[in-house]
Amino acid sequence: MRKNQFVRALGVCLALAIPRATFAQAIPPERVADAAQIRAGIERICQAFVDKDTRTLRATHGKDWRGFTPESDHVIRGFSGYMDEATFDPRTPKGEGMVGYRLSDFDVVFYGDTAVASFVLDTDLAFGGEKRTQKLTILDVFHKEPAGWIQVASNTSYHGDEIARRISSLRQLGEADRKSLLTAREAVWRAWFAGDTDALGKLVPPELITIEPGSDAFGTRASNLENSRGFAASGGKLARLVFPRTEMQAYGSTVILYTTYEFDLVSGGKTRTERGVATEVFVNQNGRWQNTGWQLAPLPQPKTP
Repeated sequence: MRKNQFVRALGVCLALAIPRATFAQAIPPERVADAAQIRAGIERICQAFVDKDTRTLRATHGKDWRGFTPESDHVIRGFSGYMDEATFDPRTPKGEGMVGYRLSDFDVVFYGDTAVASFVLDTDLAFGGEKRTQKLTILDVFHKEPAGWIQVASNTSYHGDEIARRISSLRQLGEADRKSLLTAREAVWRAWFAGDTDALGKLVPPELITIEPGSDAFGTRASNLENSRGFAASGGKLARLVFPRTEMQAYGSTVILYTTYEFDLVSGGKTRTERGVATEVFVNQNGRWQNTGWQLAPLPQPKTP
């Protein structure tokens, strides 16, 4: 009897220690102590990330752990997989990576000896001299074992606020993305001048909008395919195409190119050189770059000495 009274008293004390706003639904009185222990376990795991404490991570996770991270494209299987993909580089010193956290909107529901905990986690990150925050939504599955509640599965996703921040923040393109983007950009130009509307049609989407020199009408996908066929039918040929300078701004899956261009066109046995500047918009859709719009502005031809 005294033991049961002690357990109930402990549960009440732990419940009082947790802000009421953290519970989205009423916790049954007999599970209040368990809920507090699970939250404490979550905070212990978070602190282990801050401290780079792999021993604590091992003690708080099941050997058959399963789950996802925000960047994973497959199920992470087992504790070893978790350590390889869901944690930090073991060479990361304390004070780098995750350096702080704040847990909110905590919710837990019980199914016998299994519990599902959901919460929002704001993390403080440091990489060299760069500091930023990251907001996550997390669903953890815990199982009650003789040693206590152990995390056996987890799904970590970017919070909607975090997704909005990421897609609107300037980012650096990796070398592979940069190379494939520039290849796609040149392919658009060459397909247009060659009258290769099959290739061009795969590189520009139905919503294409273009602004051409000397016209107050906006070009469309249909008008560009028609003009491409017309140029090739006239006998014109592209003899040279170069992009002396290209600057990029990348935001999420969208990249804006600021370009200078030069090309030589051969028609009727004569060669004409054109040069200008262009603004081009590309979006990565399903792993392929789509040219969704451009604006061309010709530059005066250099004077012949």
